[in-house]
Amino acid sequence: MRKYFNCLTHMIAKSIVLISTSIIVFFSCNSSTENEKNGTVGLSEIDQLALDTWNKSGDLVQKITLSSKGVIRNKEWGISLDSLQEKLELAENQPANGKSYTLYFDDSDLNFTDITYLGDDQQKLTEIDFDIFIETKPQVEELKEKFTNYLLVKFGPSKTEGNKIIWEKDKNTEVILQDVSTLKDPGIKLVFLRKN
Repeated sequence: MRKYFNCLTHMIAKSIVLISTSIIVFFSCNSSTENEKNGTVGLSEIDQLALDTWNKSGDLVQKITLSSKGVIRNKEWGISLDSLQEKLELAENQPANGKSYTLYFDDSDLNFTDITYLGDDQQKLTEIDFDIFIETKPQVEELKEKFTNYLLVKFGPSKTEGNKIIWEKDKNTEVILQDVSTLKDPGIKLVFLRKN
């Protein structure tokens, strides 16, 4: 009887270890899958903070920037202009050394941005310009504030020169945000420049 009891105890202990290990592996894999869905696998603390700020930046900033990855719109400096993968219509006017697209925010012709990708002599990406137009000046102020909050986290401290806010602490990128509103056309100019 004692032999049977020892054998039963040993089998129960093995079962508990096996079940515990299975539960740990299941939850570990599930957590990893959730992090992959959210794009948070292996993010640095700064990148995670930028993602969190981007998630809170509002629909318009998110629509314009596409994500918090890369310099902006998932793009990295030095990629070939021929490799740009935008699912937007080409803008009416095309630059000699790049490509320009138009992103409409709604069904009107009043709310849109032209996104222009410019390159160097080898057609490698060196500049990304956004000419953003929206209906009212208060909307411009709100959008400018949301962009400023996001860019402060992504690119660090800024300085102000006239009506321009400039981020130049990042070793690879300079960013310029400017209110270019006129009475008829409220808008923002947002420029990302590669620094050598």
